[in-house]
Amino acid sequence: MPDTARTLAIKGPEDFAAQFPVSRETLERLKTYAALLPQWQKAVNLVARSTIDNLWDRHIADSAQLFDLAPEARTWLDIGSGAGFPGLVIAILRAQHGQGGVTLIESDRRKCAFMKEVCRQTGIAVDIVEERIESSATHDRVGSVD
Repeated sequence: MPDTARTLAIKGPEDFAAQFPVSRETLERLKTYAALLPQWQKAVNLVARSTIDNLWDRHIADSAQLFDLAPEARTWLDIGSGAGFPGLVIAILRAQHGQGGVTLIESDRRKCAFMKEVCRQTGIAVDIVEERIESSATHDRVGSVD
């Protein structure tokens, strides 16, 4: 797992691949995600505008670092997913290993639409819950997570 100082040097997909052991397919999925975000950012405030130019180190690498923190986890929950960080990155990395089990909770319909489009274009399967975490229906749907 890279340390924070090393991840600051990640400016693009090549730098990411040099520091994180990912397959070509996984890197392509991350590149697709990274390409969609600025397109959608124009209509939906997904991340702070000031972080768009640092997408690979500020969002993608930061999210990827979490993957190694819970190697035994079978189910992941991202509450208030927004643009899908860290949940979609975790889902993309888990897909590389034939694993699923990522649930994203976001109450903003537009942000959910963005995350669904990322899933469609990358071919990953996640459960996107368009509800507030406080909702009892959300609790019933999510169940227990690691």
